Amino acid sequence: MYTHICLPHKQISADLVAQQPCSCELDITNIKTGREYLSFLEERLVNFFNEGYSIASLLDYRTHYVDEMMRSLYEHFELNNLPKLAMIAVGGYGRGELFLKSDIDLLIVSQDKLSEEAQEQISSFISYLWDLKLDIGSSVRTIDECLEKVNADLTICTNLLENRFLCGDYKVYEFLLNTISKDSTWNTKRFFHAKVAEELERHHAYKDTSYALEPDLKQNPGGIRDIHVMQWIANFHFQAKTPEDMLNLGFLSQEEYEELIESRDVLYQVRYALHVCTRREDNRLSLDCQPSVAQLLGYVGNSNEQVETMMRDLYRTLRRIRELNSMALQLEVLRITGHLGDDETQFINNDFIRRGPLIDVTSRDVFENDKSKMLEIFYLMAKHPEVVGLHVNALRLLRRTRRSLTNYLVEIPECRTIFKSILDDPKAASTAFPLMHEHRVLSAYMPSWEKIEGLSQFDMFHLYTVDEHTIRVIKNFESLSHSKDQSFTLFKHVYSQLSNPEILVVAGLLHDIAKGQGGHHAQLGAGEALYFCQLHRYTLYQTRLVSWLVYNHLMMSSTAQRRDINDPQVVNEFSKKVQDEEHLNLLYCLSVADICATNDREWNSWKDIVFKQLYFSTRQALRHGLEMPHDIKLHANENQELAIKYMRDLNEQDIRTYWSYFKPEYFIYYTPQEIAWHTRNILTFRVEDHPLILFAQHKNTATEMLIFFREHNPKFNFAYLAYIMAQKRLSIQSAQFIRNKLNQSICTLKFQSQMGGCIDNERLHSIRMAIIKGINEEPSLERIAKLRDNSKKQIFKIPTGVNYLEDHTNEATNLEISALDQPGLLAKIGIIFDKFNLLVRSSRITTTGERADDFFSVTDRQGRPLSERTKDKLEQALIEALDPPKAEQSKR
Repeated sequence: MYTHICLPHKQISADLVAQQPCSCELDITNIKTGREYLSFLEERLVNFFNEGYSIASLLDYRTHYVDEMMRSLYEHFELNNLPKLAMIAVGGYGRGELFLKSDIDLLIVSQDKLSEEAQEQISSFISYLWDLKLDIGSSVRTIDECLEKVNADLTICTNLLENRFLCGDYKVYEFLLNTISKDSTWNTKRFFHAKVAEELERHHAYKDTSYALEPDLKQNPGGIRDIHVMQWIANFHFQAKTPEDMLNLGFLSQEEYEELIESRDVLYQVRYALHVCTRREDNRLSLDCQPSVAQLLGYVGNSNEQVETMMRDLYRTLRRIRELNSMALQLEVLRITGHLGDDETQFINNDFIRRGPLIDVTSRDVFENDKSKMLEIFYLMAKHPEVVGLHVNALRLLRRTRRSLTNYLVEIPECRTIFKSILDDPKAASTAFPLMHEHRVLSAYMPSWEKIEGLSQFDMFHLYTVDEHTIRVIKNFESLSHSKDQSFTLFKHVYSQLSNPEILVVAGLLHDIAKGQGGHHAQLGAGEALYFCQLHRYTLYQTRLVSWLVYNHLMMSSTAQRRDINDPQVVNEFSKKVQDEEHLNLLYCLSVADICATNDREWNSWKDIVFKQLYFSTRQALRHGLEMPHDIKLHANENQELAIKYMRDLNEQDIRTYWSYFKPEYFIYYTPQEIAWHTRNILTFRVEDHPLILFAQHKNTATEMLIFFREHNPKFNFAYLAYIMAQKRLSIQSAQFIRNKLNQSICTLKFQSQMGGCIDNERLHSIRMAIIKGINEEPSLERIAKLRDNSKKQIFKIPTGVNYLEDHTNEATNLEISALDQPGLLAKIGIIFDKFNLLVRSSRITTTGERADDFFSVTDRQGRPLSERTKDKLEQALIEALDPPKAEQSKR
């Protein structure tokens, strides 16, 4: 076992249990003192946890006192005087597993229909429990109603499997159990198939992964609920209520039983610590709770090290439980039905046989005698889509051999041959690698994979661990190439043109392989890629290509999202790094698959547009010998001619006269359609005392706002607009400012709602009025500070960085600002720019999780780039404005 979590064995003695949770006698029939009693009980349990008592004893302790309270209150409300009535603990309370903040499930059952007086009496009892602020789940039913509910609802049927008599008429309790056991429509096969289907649906709801950024300790694949499912099925048919019973019945070997208990105890320990930290019934280990839980469990190191170590232990524990769950369910269904799925068998080769939908071995020594078979079984599964999993016999043998290995499989030539065969078949890789990862064969194959196994990334950008993210990248190559989503149209086309798609798989496998090692993971990974490819006998060209992709796998994303890709020089520099179209195609596909594997919301139509623009601009540059474009004026003239076609109803001479006041760059920054949109509305705008403000909706991406004012108004600057956007809780994606020779200004902003996508048309009028009416409101850092941030971003510490970029034209100063994303971030930047009398020419806004990386091109009021002295002062002012105060940092 590789967990760092210390599992305490200290037990609460009978003397401690006998003592009241508080020294004073409190009347639980009084709401005030009853709440005090429960508060004392909770604090005592927290103290016991901190003192190192075992979780099992804490569960027993709380269950004991809740039982005593329920019995006392049952008598206090004189429910014991009602005939043929019983109160039963069900669900987790029935199991006797009351965590610190677990809810309490009660069933009050009567043999006959209750009178109105009795119903009111019971209602008063339940209401009082709520008044005590207990989290109660209660049901009041007759035995016939219970039977009806059990037959109709799988959850209620399951809930009643775990029951304990608390008080009342024991004969009613016995009669209920006998009635259900005789008359329930839930036979064993139906119950089994329903619970398995329910588990699969639950796993799907959690993306079929245990490796989520914020795992649910109860519901996640491999979570506590997976243990419950094993026990419920064993209990329903075999009356095996505990793991010990499952061991005795042969559903678990002695080693598997010990592994299950240890894994369960790890989950219980983390769950209890989570309840201690949050003081609420919450099983989701959220980002903001992880540092506190890790510290409470005794992990050492800085905050991030504590969290990453704890999460690695947790992920590995979840994986083990998922594997044990798979084996136990197979053995249970074999015992119940005599077979798994259909009875059809088929020899795949001399070593493997298909039994129904599962693959099994023909000999118990297959893996032991030939370690390459540990890889071949997954390759065969990929080649036989009718096989969906490992048979329990094969899985047990695979686990045994895997744990007995003394060397990594990559050291065996035959294993490398099989592994390369999988890599050379992208379709097979998308199936085989997820299964190999799930069963730790990838970690058994290569040490570098074992280093990233279960390695979490403590940020809000990555939703999965490094290893799970990598697996999703590999799966994306195949799935996106068949996607019907319009935003993947270019990906499908480019992927189909690849001459070596297997190179993409290798690069995908290795692109994050050096994370967690310190230093630049892409640079370190490129070195590992060289060794990996040489070891697996790739050609020199293929080896260098894979290494280049690993080293540069972030380059296209950072250029597309954090640079002004309308600038020909930016595209030219990117093109030189890409070198040729094969490198461009591979890098594009890797970048898209990488982004899509990061989280479900990261790729959208907006990013599709930006990446397409960079892709096609680069391809054009490569085809023109890196002259992009060789004549800026020619490019501008071409866009003008295209724009004219959209305005045939206007006077062409008026249009060309108006355009003559703009530099050629204006006609490159905007598309012909956008130029026509601007020109048509500006030439017909007659109002003198306020600016023209228009909106355009870009479907599924963003809303664009055009602001035009005839004479330069210093108040219509970036700071002011960003301030208004911040007040309206809008997310700016990009901003462009153009000033012509007549001192007129055009500003275009593309922005989204907080949820992403376009803004409702109803809100656009309020935005327009806010801009016009708020012109006299001076934005300030003090006002921006009042915008509260209740998100999890507060737990991260990202120091502000200012990086000045080279501008070959020497017409502006380009800089990139990296900082913690926060409310009003752009407004704060704009206010600082305004204090330095700077004009923003263009910007590119990029937010990834909790981190913001924003690009700006600025000049002074005379349109000149900044001096070195001004740059230094600006950098210092930005850091002071954007970094949280030291006092605030110390609180975190």
